[in-house]
Amino acid sequence: MAVLAFAAAVAGSWFYFQSKVIDVWVYTDYAFRFNHPKWPATVEARFREVNRIYQRSRTGIRWKVLSSAEIDPTSDAPGIDSRRATMTLHMDRKTDIFVILTGVQEGTRTGSVSPFTRAAVIEDFPGKSELLNARMMAHELAILFGAPRDPAGFGKLIGEKPESGDFSDRTAELIRRMRDYPFALGIDGLSKGSWAKKALAALAEDDTAPHDNPTAHAHTVMGTALLNERKSDLAAAQFLLAVKADPQNKIARLDLVEAYTRNAQDGLALAQGREVVKLAPGDALSHRVLGALLARNHQPDAAVQEMQTAVRLDPGDADNQVLLGLQLTGMIGHFDDAIAAFDEALRIDPKSVRARAGLERTQALKQRVAFEVAKQRGLVQNNPNDPDANYRLAKAEAAAGDLKAAIRDFQKSAVLRPDNGSPHLELAELYLLTGNADTAWAEVRKARALGSEPPPALMSQMPAQK
Repeated sequence: MAVLAFAAAVAGSWFYFQSKVIDVWVYTDYAFRFNHPKWPATVEARFREVNRIYQRSRTGIRWKVLSSAEIDPTSDAPGIDSRRATMTLHMDRKTDIFVILTGVQEGTRTGSVSPFTRAAVIEDFPGKSELLNARMMAHELAILFGAPRDPAGFGKLIGEKPESGDFSDRTAELIRRMRDYPFALGIDGLSKGSWAKKALAALAEDDTAPHDNPTAHAHTVMGTALLNERKSDLAAAQFLLAVKADPQNKIARLDLVEAYTRNAQDGLALAQGREVVKLAPGDALSHRVLGALLARNHQPDAAVQEMQTAVRLDPGDADNQVLLGLQLTGMIGHFDDAIAAFDEALRIDPKSVRARAGLERTQALKQRVAFEVAKQRGLVQNNPNDPDANYRLAKAEAAAGDLKAAIRDFQKSAVLRPDNGSPHLELAELYLLTGNADTAWAEVRKARALGSEPPPALMSQMPAQK
């Protein structure tokens, strides 16, 4: 017994003096303090247990709390992800890591942490034991080194055995390899020295699903971390490498779509969206994403087709109907179709806030357009030869979906003011909607002759000239 006690003391001393020390500045919110009246002692106790877990797993890491006296400066931000992002405005302390302990729970999540960054938001569960809370904090902090979230979640962490909260051998090895990462630099530390290569190598060797490509997995983790820190250019480069390593990986391509979209590279995003649909033609999400990308690229009809395909593949998903409704609302003459989509979304999910808001907005817009048509029609009756009155009436009629009347009144406006190219551009769009591409091109040429250049959104929909 004495020998064992001596060996334990020696191991403990080695851990204390040889481990890499990571300084932590802890903030707590009012909810945490309400649940733990002696919150300073609670914070210290949890980090002691976290250090025991890291010691047992031989990670070579020791966490040192510099302060836990101050109130959380991000508590007004909505959601734990927003709170973590908002911490970038409050990193005025000399420390490696900022940790927010919050008593506000968000669904089934236990925290918001992104690899190779400086801020972590960790949820408190006052109904659970201090041991469980410490275990959860230990695993949330491990994500800073690139460790994956444990899919077992609570199931593993609340095990009866003392070692049930320890890390797997691979995760412990990952932490050891990344123990000297310069956390004080945040995500920018990846650009210092060889840390990007070290991180990729360590992530590729960590736990991955059997079907994953380890290299693609590593690039995806890196890309996600960069994207979370609004480094969209660098994130896109990592996701592109993930796609090259595993061209059949739908998730990697969706990640690349997200990075391109955030970087306003809509054309590149659309190309990847098409590839995703080729890889998963029977997946509703793939068609929904492609539909949204087509809408951003000014291809409304094609966008609706993809969204309708998503609805057909997954008719029980209210979000598919909501996205379809939103797209239809912005298209000429589709108020009733949009209302029908929102109604169906509410039938599927009566609590859908987006569906309810979309329905109310579209109904109100339809009423306003009907009122505007009646108003402008009265003005035209009083001033039948006023080109502006005819133009405004035609715009209102087009919005209401009365394309025949809108074409008639745009033509009249063009006759009454022959030097104005705007009515011809409006006519080109309406003729295109009615399937008369040749006449649409004729109107485009008339507008150009009058000095009015068609907008890119219109030209992107025009077919090739014969």
